[in-house]
Amino acid sequence: MLNEKLDLYLNEGYYPFHMPGSKRSKILRSDLPYRRDLTEIYGFDNLNDPEDIFIQMEERLAQIYRVNKAIISTNGSTSGILSTIRALCRDNKNILIQRSSHKSVYNACELDLLNVSYINIVTDEQLAIRGIDYEDLEKKLKDKNYQALVLTSPSYEGYLLNLKRIYKLCRENNTKLILDMAHGSHLPLTNLYDNSFDVAITSFHKNLSALTPSAAVLINDMEYFNEIKRNMAIFQTSSPSYVILQSIDEMIEKFESFDELYKKLENNLDDLYKLKLDNIKLIEDSKKDKTKLLISTKNANISGSDLEKLLREDKIEIEMSYPDYVLLISTIFDTEDGFNRIKKSLRRIDGLLGSKSKSYSLELQIPQKKLEIYEAINCKKKYVKVEDSLGKTAGEFVYAYPPGSPIIAPGEIIDAEILATITYMLDNNIHLNIKDEYISVIIDK
Repeated sequence: MLNEKLDLYLNEGYYPFHMPGSKRSKILRSDLPYRRDLTEIYGFDNLNDPEDIFIQMEERLAQIYRVNKAIISTNGSTSGILSTIRALCRDNKNILIQRSSHKSVYNACELDLLNVSYINIVTDEQLAIRGIDYEDLEKKLKDKNYQALVLTSPSYEGYLLNLKRIYKLCRENNTKLILDMAHGSHLPLTNLYDNSFDVAITSFHKNLSALTPSAAVLINDMEYFNEIKRNMAIFQTSSPSYVILQSIDEMIEKFESFDELYKKLENNLDDLYKLKLDNIKLIEDSKKDKTKLLISTKNANISGSDLEKLLREDKIEIEMSYPDYVLLISTIFDTEDGFNRIKKSLRRIDGLLGSKSKSYSLELQIPQKKLEIYEAINCKKKYVKVEDSLGKTAGEFVYAYPPGSPIIAPGEIIDAEILATITYMLDNNIHLNIKDEYISVIIDK
């Protein structure tokens, strides 16, 4: 579609007296795609008001993900989440979200002046987020009239929710289900994909071939299609990257061939998960996407960050480390050589280690809320040392990044559990958006 049309156009000899300023110049780096960078010239459609090529691409995406409509994003899942929440929550401002939601969900709650309630999360023994408390969800949906429920599946670590059960509860309680599926663009290649949602947002660049930050909004409930589309034109740039769009086009054109690549990936994964290790452990779970490689150090005499350093000695770069695990992401484009390298490295590292029982636990409770996020953001604030923040009201988000989920949100009271969590993460070298161990708090009137 797009690539084929551009190939023909470039051979016709048009001179670019238009943006972008690089003008397909040969004096610029040849390994960057200047020659294929263009804008909404004649015959090449407009992503925010599509009539031709992009409609065809979106129709193909809707077929792949078995939904009614798809809207392409070249601004990642973030613009899709912002657009969807704004479109759905115009009248009813009550929203229920998973506490471990991405920061873009919280930003939408701030921008749209929403009244936020939270679903309790459940963790595995490594303290990776495994799911939600379904009883808590059912109770909260019955107790209040929510416009929308926002959940994440699969999680950053690959755990999947029971969407059929959740969607049924949402319908029974007249609540729309918005699914952050940023880490699940590859799921149609597996037997794990479930399209039980009203709207989902997914990122192609995380698990498939399209360039960063390619994404799409996937829509089943057509009542909100036009309003989501209108909001996408607000939150998405008016100059979308045609280089990214070409990579999405290639992904669509080659999607059928990805089935065979996934079978090869499965074979490599099956072999990896059979690896005999004495101290570190590859986590398997029936409710988990096995392409997310969760390697536990829970019973080893090292931390997740130590394992990250040891893997880097073998020139292996990982996605993320936490105190008791590391996360690696595999995709259909990984090679057999890559899998051989990770197996060799894990065997080497495991042989250096001993066992160690770790008895600590980390509570991830929902803090007491004093103000809504949008109210707290506009209050006067000051910075205090973390250890002096007990009992005060948070003035800003404190995030662990990646994945970008908040430990505390503006307007919430910093209690002893929250303080212990922040201290624990700082002590274990988890990246928090805290500078010099100072935290923003609201000045009491």
